[in-house]
Amino acid sequence: MNKCIASILLWLVICTSAFAQISFDSGYIVRRDGDTLKGEVRQRSNQLIYFRATSDAPVQSYKPDEVIGYQIDGVNYAALDVIVDGKTTLYFVQEKIKGYVSLYSLFQADNRLTHVIRLPNKTVVPLRGNLALLMLTTYLTECKSPQFTNLLKAQSFYNSEFYLGRIVKAYNQCMRPTERSESIKKRFRYEAGLSAILLHNGWLFGKKESDPASPGYYPYYDPYKAYSTFNTATVGAFITVSPRKRFSVGVEFLATKYKGSLSVPLTNPLDPAAQNTRYYSFEEHYLALPITGRYVFIDKHLRWYLKAGFVPTLRTATSGSFTDAASATGSLLLHNVNVGVGYLAGIGAGIPLTKKRSLYVEVRTMPHLVLDGVTKIAISRSMQFAVSVPLIRRD
Repeated sequence: MNKCIASILLWLVICTSAFAQISFDSGYIVRRDGDTLKGEVRQRSNQLIYFRATSDAPVQSYKPDEVIGYQIDGVNYAALDVIVDGKTTLYFVQEKIKGYVSLYSLFQADNRLTHVIRLPNKTVVPLRGNLALLMLTTYLTECKSPQFTNLLKAQSFYNSEFYLGRIVKAYNQCMRPTERSESIKKRFRYEAGLSAILLHNGWLFGKKESDPASPGYYPYYDPYKAYSTFNTATVGAFITVSPRKRFSVGVEFLATKYKGSLSVPLTNPLDPAAQNTRYYSFEEHYLALPITGRYVFIDKHLRWYLKAGFVPTLRTATSGSFTDAASATGSLLLHNVNVGVGYLAGIGAGIPLTKKRSLYVEVRTMPHLVLDGVTKIAISRSMQFAVSVPLIRRD
């Protein structure tokens, strides 16, 4: 169970990082004339950022020759001149390690150039592909400690952000043992809380077979249709990663049930005028773990968003049976498989309660497959109206 939870959290972090720059985030920019503009910033490429003072303000674009640097969510970015093959290019770069020697990364690789280091004399050294090791051994020459020089051996070197970070930290520790190199990381931002959910649950039993040769073909009665609906309510829990971004991901937990029935007319081929019925009933109790993505398509006073994802389910109790006028009874579930899968899709709005806290209202559908062995016997439907309140928040 702990491994499952850890895997889900890791998936959330990866997805959030992958979509980190598709939205505006709080920050500021420092222009070349010295003015500092506070608002919201979005990085578009190595040489383009967007800025707006508020969510309703017009968007302005800036290039590296117009901006000294900027900050997003507490992470610093700089505009640096990088010389590659005799050509000087201005790039926006993200600060990864701050110290005697600083490490920066590009927003996206440019001709295998992914990182640069800045020396104490402000020289910017490009770290590009297979040439990265050569540049490091050429410029980082003051430290002779084996703990550092062993990292520069060709047989152990590989060009990755993690390994480059080890090299820069070891060099800084060698040159300034009393100073600590600071690794710059974005804060893990999330909010968690409780949801009150009204549910309109339904049950679609199986699929009618029209082929007379099929084992599921019953010409005299048809139980394969939608059954009575069941209204209920429940309380759930949720956690959302990076809730203020345009794209965020989250996990919910809720428990609910369905209980319904259907009277099916029976046709007697020997006596068509006879009026008999067979009574079918189903009951299902299940836990659901929706893992979803949320995309804000209107970011004004109300934040309107679309929400979708997949839903693993675990049934805690299931029953299905029938009875008829002849007192015949039978079970409709031969192999009780507890796991299922479905999806969630809906629309919602974030209603601001305070400057940093919102109330979320959603209308959504959450059907899932009900299995009997490897056979789908039903679709358990659920239309939902959810109101969610964050109780814990980390900005």
